[in-house]
Amino acid sequence: MLRYLSIRVVRSLAVVLCLSAIVFALAHLVPGDPAALIAGENSTPQLRAQITHQLGLDQPVWSQYLSWIGHAVRGNLGSSLLDGQSVGAQVADRLPVSLELAVYAAVIAVLWGIPAGIWSAMYQGRARDRVVNSAAFLGLAVPPFVVGTVMVLLFSTLAPAWPLFSFVPFSQDPLLNLQVLLLPAVALGIPFGATLCRYMRAAVLDVEGQDFMRTAAAKGAGRRRLMLRHALRNALVPVVTAGGLQLGVLVGGTVIIEQVFALPGLGSLIVNSITQHDFTVIQGAILALGASYVLINLVTDLVYPLIDPRIRTTGARRDG
Repeated sequence: MLRYLSIRVVRSLAVVLCLSAIVFALAHLVPGDPAALIAGENSTPQLRAQITHQLGLDQPVWSQYLSWIGHAVRGNLGSSLLDGQSVGAQVADRLPVSLELAVYAAVIAVLWGIPAGIWSAMYQGRARDRVVNSAAFLGLAVPPFVVGTVMVLLFSTLAPAWPLFSFVPFSQDPLLNLQVLLLPAVALGIPFGATLCRYMRAAVLDVEGQDFMRTAAAKGAGRRRLMLRHALRNALVPVVTAGGLQLGVLVGGTVIIEQVFALPGLGSLIVNSITQHDFTVIQGAILALGASYVLINLVTDLVYPLIDPRIRTTGARRDG
């Protein structure tokens, strides 16, 4: 078990390191001169050269990367080129909003996606199965930002008192916080739940054809007991895999939804920084977003042995 965990942690750290290099390279491809951005359009070449030297932008790219990643490991992501604020402080202020939205959306997705997938599998080929499949395909086909835009239009007309373009921290007012994040969470949770529904249905149908299910049925176990006691746990492994990957995508998907609902999350910080050519904020925020994705997948890997203890030995043996 310890070997299994250590291998996953080392791989995750390697992925984050590779991600940091990619983020650093892409951030430096953003058009615009940081020195001109700080000094102003009418600044002299001498002043821009001085600022470039102060920022270390006259150094080789590899030297700039090593300096940046060295500071990032110690929690220093640099300062904004526009206002001089700490990038780490901005990320720490906005990341909880995005993670909170992703958690709410994941809860909504699990609450409807998992039961719907099980219910669909129980009535395979019947009208109920076709209804659930149609709803799942519709949820996968409609992008979250379209659902969010429709919700904004409907609620602004039918329920004008609903708080659409505001944010209240959970610690300040839990009920209002839930109300503010409900619509964007539903917009994100619909396609995520549709994915879980499809995976859950396929996994349950696959498990139903195995020998231990036929043995349990021959011993007199009812349909509901077969599904909940025998099929569900064995079907959860592929669903957890898909769910972990989709949850990471969900965190990234908050970027667009935050723009639709004007939420002060990490996504809106990234978009604003790109439009303002503030590359230090861009690379720090994207690194935090990518590290969150890697962390979610690491947690998913660590959940496997809890669902299926066989993975503790077979996974470690395969990695070795």
